[in-house]
Amino acid sequence: MARLIWKKTDSPDDDVAFDLGETPLVVGRDPKCGVFINAPLLSREHARIDFRDGAHFVVDLDSTNFTKVNGERITEKALESGDLVHFSRAVCVYEA
Repeated sequence: MARLIWKKTDSPDDDVAFDLGETPLVVGRDPKCGVFINAPLLSREHARIDFRDGAHFVVDLDSTNFTKVNGERITEKALESGDLVHFSRAVCVYEA
């Protein structure tokens, strides 16, 4: 199963993994989000992870501090295993 791993600190022991399926999940600092990341500068509803055509896509929800994939600012992008996804300053790794 695909996962999004929040690299909370430099220690792998602090990593937080979120399983991704076919149901869309909102990424944000609101505890109601399916991918809850309590980090400064993250919007309450920052982005969404969608599944379509056999792939996961990250979609920025007009966040204040942007979403980037591998350093490139995006509005929407298909994810590939190993991609680094930045939600503001929060760093995640996508594993498929």
